[in-house]
Amino acid sequence: MLRFLALTTVAATACVALVGCTHDETQSGLEVAAQQPVGFFYLDDGATAKLAYGEANSDNVGLMMECAKGSRTVLVTDLVRSAPAATLTLISGGARADLPAAVEAGDGPAIVTASLRTDAPALTSFRKSGAMEVSYAGLRYAMKAAPAERERVEQFFGACGAPAAGRA
Repeated sequence: MLRFLALTTVAATACVALVGCTHDETQSGLEVAAQQPVGFFYLDDGATAKLAYGEANSDNVGLMMECAKGSRTVLVTDLVRSAPAATLTLISGGARADLPAAVEAGDGPAIVTASLRTDAPALTSFRKSGAMEVSYAGLRYAMKAAPAERERVEQFFGACGAPAAGRA
């Protein structure tokens, strides 16, 4: 069900041209942010929680993290911006997660999906720092939560059932 919810959300979102989140090998997410204001946004959907990185008040969303509340498992989705690859990589604070990736076709652009536990070192570091890099098929971009967005990151992980930083 979690996969269905994420795919439905991302497929609907992906129908919009994602100019603000399109990257080449030399352009970081922060450079794109300077061109169009992007950031982290939290959404409580009842049984699920979502943390999206994209443009405010639009369907222009790139990376999406979603969980069934309390599950301690995060489904990560992103757009396929190049040839499909077998691995989606998340990097934060020196911690790296190389995740088996599945490509899902939809009505819009294809999406890549991967899942991991909330206590994975890359997600734990992201929760503490608000900074993460995403790499897929040779393309890489960076995201950093602004001070005002850090609470949204914390809300997301709290809803997913991850223990607060510093607790077991």
